[in-house]
This record gives sequence, C-alpha cells and structure tokens, in this order.
Amino acid sequence: MAISEVTKIPGGGLAANRDLGRKLITNRAIQIIAVEIVLIAVFFSLSPDGAFLNQTNLRGMALTASQVILLAVGQAVLMSAGQIDISQGAAVILSSVVAGKVMLALQGDYPLAVVVLLGLVVSIAIGTLIGLANGLLVGVVKINALVTTLGTLGVMTGIAQVVTGGVNLSGMPAELSSEFGQAYLGALPLPMLASMAVVGVVWLLFRVGPWGTHTLAMGSNFGASRRVGIATLRNTLAIFILSSALAGLAGFIDLSRYSTTNISGHLNDSMAAIAAALIGGTALTGGRISFLGAIFGAFLAIILQSGLVIINLSPFYQTIAIGLMLLVAVSVDRGRDRRRDD
Repeated sequence: MAISEVTKIPGGGLAANRDLGRKLITNRAIQIIAVEIVLIAVFFSLSPDGAFLNQTNLRGMALTASQVILLAVGQAVLMSAGQIDISQGAAVILSSVVAGKVMLALQGDYPLAVVVLLGLVVSIAIGTLIGLANGLLVGVVKINALVTTLGTLGVMTGIAQVVTGGVNLSGMPAELSSEFGQAYLGALPLPMLASMAVVGVVWLLFRVGPWGTHTLAMGSNFGASRRVGIATLRNTLAIFILSSALAGLAGFIDLSRYSTTNISGHLNDSMAAIAAALIGGTALTGGRISFLGAIFGAFLAIILQSGLVIINLSPFYQTIAIGLMLLVAVSVDRGRDRRRDD
C-alpha cells in the first residue's frame, strides 16, 4: 500500500505540473508579455546606442500608456457587451480643445487650482456628452454602433477644427505640465498612476455587483438579457458614456503633457485601443473581457509605435503596424471562437 501511494504522488505531481505549464503557455497575458520581450530586445538592438531603453524613451512610453490604457479599457467594456466605439480619438481631441478653451479663458482671473480643476471637469464632461449621444443613437434610435461612432467621429473632429480654426491651442498654464503632465512620483509618471487608479475603480465596479454580469450577458445574448429583466438601454448608455468619459480624461492628460492640443492627431487611437482589447483576450462579439489583457495589449501597441519611431522609420509605419496588429487580433479571436464551437 505504501509503495502504491508513493508511486501515485509523482505521477500526479507531473500531471499537475504539465497542466500548470499548459495553462501558463496558453495564458493570453503571458503570451503578450513574451511577444513584448521579443520586441523590446529587437528594438533595443536596432536603436542607436540602445536608445529604446533609455530613461527618456521609457518615460515617454509610460506617459503614452496612461492614455492608451484608458481607451483600451473603455473599449474592452464596450466590446464585452457586443458594442464598439471608433470615435474615441475624436472624443480625445474635442475634450482637450474645449478644456483648453476654458482654461485659457479663466487663467489670470481665477486661482490656478480652480482653472485646472475646471479644465479636468470640462474635459470629462465633454467625453460624457459624446458617450451619451452615442448611447442614445445605439440604444434608442437603434443605429449600429459602428455606423453611429463613425458618424460621431466625423462630427466631433469637425467641431474641434471649427472651434480652433484648424490651429492648435497653446498657452496653457505652465504648472499643468510641470505639476501633473510631466510630473513623477518616484519612477512613475503621475498620469500613469492616475490612469491605473481609474482603471482599478472600473475593474472593481465591473467585478463587484451586477453591472459586469449584466454587461457580459448582453454581449452573450442581448435578446435573452432583455427578456430576463436586465436594463439593456440603461446599461448601453452607461458603457458608451464610460468609454467616452475615459477618452475625455485621456484628452486632459494629453493637454497636460504637451500644453497644447493636437487636433490632427489621435484619429488612430480607437484602432489601437480595439487592437489592444482584442489581443488582450476580450471577445469582439461580446461575452468575454480581460482588463489585464487590455492593459498588456495597450503596452504592446505602444512598444510597436515607439520602437518604429526610434529606429527612424517613417511615422506612417505606425499606422501599418497597428492595422496589422488589429488584423492579427481579429484572426486570433475568430480562431478561438471556431475552436470553442467545435
């Protein structure tokens, strides 16, 4: 009896180790990290004097991550409900423009803290209004989310260009950048810490209580969700508002980083966010979400963008890289769905 017991233990241990190893290999976050390590090594070796890993570039990537992570998480929540938002970039632009206008109008007449706080509130409020418009068009008017957000992408970008006359705003309070946008707590930028705190709150709200369960249920079967009493319209409004409000916060961070707007940029932000969420394991057709995967996916997009720039390739290659990343992510997602159906 003793011998048989001894012989069973190693077998069970080996089987358990094999199962653990298989789970680790197939874990999406670990796969993304492995790809990121390879890309970092490649860009480090190709960049002049290993500049890819110097302090300046690492800090720049961390600051960019503070914006992309917000967009990717907002996109992941939407996609988990079977929705999508390609107007996030326009929300970033318009929210930063309106916030910049407000701060320029108020600075000198009000205390700096009040000016900055109002800029933050206005930026998030503009994002919220954009999300509300998207949610109403999708949930009430019943326009497809892709068509809806394609339309608001054009409208909001046009409004930003009309408001500014096509010229970027400048002259923001210098303290906005020095005290927040380019400020650090230890080795981490304050915008990154703020973004991670916001993402932590969203994750907690999603995991605790009915909101997350209802959202995933809507993505799995919208009609059944409505029949069992889930407030699908209210939840649709909530997730679109969340996505655009996070974009509004990203717009404020962008404004605080550069002390100017960027009305010609950010139009590819939604593509990067969608790719990050998909690569991270969120299902395009709904019913599945990974917050951690969206975060790692966002870093993958940033590593690609930064690496291509630092090895002196044209910025146009960034768009190509993100587009390919999106296609790969969709292909992987479809392949997973086919295997699950089989």
